[in-house]
Amino acid sequence: MTDEQIAAIGEFFTATDRLKKLEIIRSDRYLGDIAEFIAKAQLGMAMTSSLREPGHDGYIDGKKVQVKFNGGKSITIDVGDPTAYDDLIVILGPNSVMRVADLSEPYVVYRIPSEVVKRKRPHRDGKLRLAKGDLLVQYRIQISA
Repeated sequence: MTDEQIAAIGEFFTATDRLKKLEIIRSDRYLGDIAEFIAKAQLGMAMTSSLREPGHDGYIDGKKVQVKFNGGKSITIDVGDPTAYDDLIVILGPNSVMRVADLSEPYVVYRIPSEVVKRKRPHRDGKLRLAKGDLLVQYRIQISA
């Protein structure tokens, strides 16, 4: 490794330590924790007390919600078990290939009822996934900056 690479990795861990101190991330699942923080800050999600709550990450308006993040090149999102939550929150980061091209905000948020997710056919591996075409405008939520 080069000195620059070693320094960059060190900066990354320094930043994650700061994000933990600020209670933005709660574990070493950085992207998921950041998505959960956005849901908490922007949508009023009450977090589950356990990091291992089966099937959901928190509650919004008394409903169980599962939060998923896509921030890169993956063209689908594994949506978990929709029988374990009431709504799915999907957060697309600024570099997500699943974003619609004309959206300028850094994070795009969708809230999809589990009943809609349950209608998806599982992939060959048995997992349910959403693709870009599944993220319909009627499920999009406007969040403040």
